[in-house]
Amino acid sequence: MYLIMSFAKDAFAYLSSFTGEHIVARYSSSLNPVIEVALVNGRYQLNSENVNYSYGPLHDAFRKYFRQDPPHIEDTEEILILGFGGGSVATILREEYQIKAPITGVEADKEIIAAANEHFNIQHLGHLSLIEEDALNFVNNNTGKWKLIIVDIYLDALVPPVFETQSFLKSVKQLLLPGGKVVFNKFAGNLDTENELHALELNFKQTFDTVHTFKIPVNKKAPNYMITGLVAS
Repeated sequence: MYLIMSFAKDAFAYLSSFTGEHIVARYSSSLNPVIEVALVNGRYQLNSENVNYSYGPLHDAFRKYFRQDPPHIEDTEEILILGFGGGSVATILREEYQIKAPITGVEADKEIIAAANEHFNIQHLGHLSLIEEDALNFVNNNTGKWKLIIVDIYLDALVPPVFETQSFLKSVKQLLLPGGKVVFNKFAGNLDTENELHALELNFKQTFDTVHTFKIPVNKKAPNYMITGLVAS
């Protein structure tokens, strides 16, 4: 009887997610006062108070970006994700592109790490090292080398300004292998964030050998931009 009731409850939650958000779990931390795992349109998402962190529209944005600029990573090379969240990017790379290279994920919020472990089964990704640390500290105190570095660092709807400085980008560049690439996710939904985007693009051009910006219109009125910086081989 319990199994039947549990199945009925899960089925109801799934079906109701197509008519509204169904909250599965809530977390809270000093960095993110509101963290929610929600079932929306039949899929689980990790959200902050105002924006999606993983597996929702942001997941769709990265999927669209990788279709335009597919990752080329050898099994012996490594990937670094600054702002790991619930593991959206790692999941895309593993499941959709069959990339087996080791992944290091850096996430400052232990409650987000807890949500990722408890609701998104990130352990199945394999070859994943998840580190609880501020991304700035990690970058400034690390000597490792990566072929692909993803920067997806948000506190709710904002990128902390320090991560958009040329100083930070230069530190990230030092962690890239020859021929390596950094991908920076920037959401631009108003005049202020559009100005930040242009300033960030300029800092990229002053730091990296080759720079491209990909406009990803998951939300046409407020698109994501993926700015890439490459170093020479």
